[in-house]
Amino acid sequence: MQAGLSARKSCALIGLSRRALSMEAPADKDAALRERLRAVWRPNMGYRMAHAFVREEFAPLNVKRVHRVWKEAKLGRMKRYRKKRTGNSVPLAAEGPNHVWCVDFCWDWAENRTKLKVLSVKDEFTRELLALEVWSRIPSSHVQAVLRRLFKERGAPGFLRSDNGGEFISRSLAVFLSRSESGSHFIDPGCPWQNGHAESFVSRLRAEVLDVEVFLNLADAQVKLAVYRRFYNEQRPHSSLGYRPPAVVARIAASGRATPSLQPQSSVSPLGASLSL
Repeated sequence: MQAGLSARKSCALIGLSRRALSMEAPADKDAALRERLRAVWRPNMGYRMAHAFVREEFAPLNVKRVHRVWKEAKLGRMKRYRKKRTGNSVPLAAEGPNHVWCVDFCWDWAENRTKLKVLSVKDEFTRELLALEVWSRIPSSHVQAVLRRLFKERGAPGFLRSDNGGEFISRSLAVFLSRSESGSHFIDPGCPWQNGHAESFVSRLRAEVLDVEVFLNLADAQVKLAVYRRFYNEQRPHSSLGYRPPAVVARIAASGRATPSLQPQSSVSPLGASLSL
């Protein structure tokens, strides 16, 4: 029609009725939801996690609607190969806050070819990330310094769960834990599922940060991981906590109320803000 062809001939060429030509397209009822989902999207995030972020803002919001809009916007997660789990369940499960802390290492590289060694310390009951340290090397003395700081802030846990890495089985660390009235529980060799909380967190850390962020140098990595630790504790919904952030569950436990239910609670807002590194 812009080229000079009549409306009748133009509609006949593309198989469209002239009545439909004058009709206005219906308003997109999912436009605001779609934009909000794009804002909270993170690499390897699922639609249920996204629903937890935006459910208070768009209440009442059915998870099926989020799933439909999620697929239409092509915001799905990357496919990841998962090994089949074998073996027994995790021994000595946490019975309350500050009962069991799990510790583990993972590695990455910065753009200036600096090797990055990341230490994570996590409370298995509240899922709160207590420490996320990154250096080019972390000897046993540095592990002790991190734990000493956490013990002063929160008190010593019942015991630490870890693998059989040299930094964790050192005599000096054993003496330090004994003097702090704490202890160690080492998983069996070749049984990573016995430290499932730490392994799960490392998997999330790699999928959401290490595999998608570029670290220019060690200082850049320290800043970005500090931001992620705050996001993980205060904003990121956790599926095993009823899609609530660990900090919310930690406050409930600290208040002396009953152990929080692990079922989703619509009355608790997950603080639907996106992380910007």
